[in-house]
Amino acid sequence: MITCARPKLYSRILAGLLTVILCAAIANFQPGSARADSAQEEEEELHVLADDLGDVFRRTAETVSPAVVWIEAERRVEVQPRRHPFEEFFGPGLEEFFGPRREQPEREYRQRGLGSGIIIDEDGHVLTNHHVVAEADAITVKLPDGREFDAQVAGADEPTELAVIRLEGEWEALPLAEFGDSEKLHVGEWVVAIGNPMGLDSTVSAGIVSAKGRSVGLARYENLIQTDAAINPGNSGGPLVNLRGEVVGINTAIISPTGGHMGIGLAIPINMARPILDAMIAGEEVQRGYLGVYGADVTPELAESFGYDRDEGALVNEVMPDSPADEAGLEPGDIIVRWDGEMMEDFTQLRLEVAETSPGQVVEVEVFRDEEQRTLELEVGSLLEEETPTAETWLQIEVGPVTDDVRRHFGIPDLEGVLVRDIAPQSPAAEAVNPGDVILSVDREPVTDVREFRAAVEETTPETGVLLRVLDARTGRSTFVRIRGR
Repeated sequence: MITCARPKLYSRILAGLLTVILCAAIANFQPGSARADSAQEEEEELHVLADDLGDVFRRTAETVSPAVVWIEAERRVEVQPRRHPFEEFFGPGLEEFFGPRREQPEREYRQRGLGSGIIIDEDGHVLTNHHVVAEADAITVKLPDGREFDAQVAGADEPTELAVIRLEGEWEALPLAEFGDSEKLHVGEWVVAIGNPMGLDSTVSAGIVSAKGRSVGLARYENLIQTDAAINPGNSGGPLVNLRGEVVGINTAIISPTGGHMGIGLAIPINMARPILDAMIAGEEVQRGYLGVYGADVTPELAESFGYDRDEGALVNEVMPDSPADEAGLEPGDIIVRWDGEMMEDFTQLRLEVAETSPGQVVEVEVFRDEEQRTLELEVGSLLEEETPTAETWLQIEVGPVTDDVRRHFGIPDLEGVLVRDIAPQSPAAEAVNPGDVILSVDREPVTDVREFRAAVEETTPETGVLLRVLDARTGRSTFVRIRGR
């Protein structure tokens, strides 16, 4: 195990700062040469302080860098034959207008992607991002000391964008990273990002924690750390480290219109990754809690409508029949104030808390209903046993069944399709589809439930796109929209 940076450095830095302040105060009352001598002493103290601070960053990099690996993933990509531009509109009648189509063979090519990872145990397990190794046919891992290994995916969890790969072959004395406690991170705290951006191996950058608890639509479950430490393509899967040399996050994405560093990097908190990591290493499915509600954040307008004197909490819009929420007595219009003793700021936090609660655990749920507080007892279900309402596809659209209330809204008693419940801001369909719309068909094939929709979209790719027929909740009219991936 690699040791961490020495805590005594913090005491030296603090002592240095106090000395500088004291010297500055004394200098204000000393005339002539005495003041000059004081200024020289102050300058020397600043040099010592700078050396100590630099030593902290150097030791942090030296502590963690040996355990940060280069990951190269190779994928076979099939290129579909180009379709006629009018095929989706004419359908089977295309040949009547343009004659028989010439068959075009499918082509394929090899795509190589680069990322980073962290060696976490002597068994050769490496923690990284899901997208770094997803659908890889071959994985190569290179250590900073020059050793190189083939690797296989040992576990993957797309909803949190995490994956574990395992080295193949034999090795001795693997350098290991040490985990910290991401709950103890504070906004403004110094952190270091280590990885292989743009193919440049063993790169170290420093910055601060800019914010915590970010949710930007990159994964289904998010509670991201935002940092201004330079993160670029290739950093994905590498560690975000505190100045004690402890891994506190997994660098996963950047927000940038250019694709390069713009001062907004995002990392998965290590505390969120730990239980998922344990399950993946054990070869088990990741267990997540299930509640069975759809909801929204509490806005000031909604709070006033419900006679609620705060704008924090999770508003319940709908309760799924026979779900744990239904059995516990939760109702539409309830505002969930606390979950198992934890105050809820918004609906996103509720989703995360529920997902991280073990199935079968009994928790107390404090709700605001009819202008009074009440407490319900609830046994958390298992998400694995439920039909997930989210279409885990490149469209990033969350859908659910069409209910009688939806049919009454549109005035169509026999309406079939899937209801759009939510759509990620980064979804390529965000400008064409809105929550409340009903998707009637996918590539001209009707869909009647969540499973049919998911299966149909999984047959498509971001490159070829998809044709949706959408019933607009605002106008009541249906229209065809063509969506392509970004």
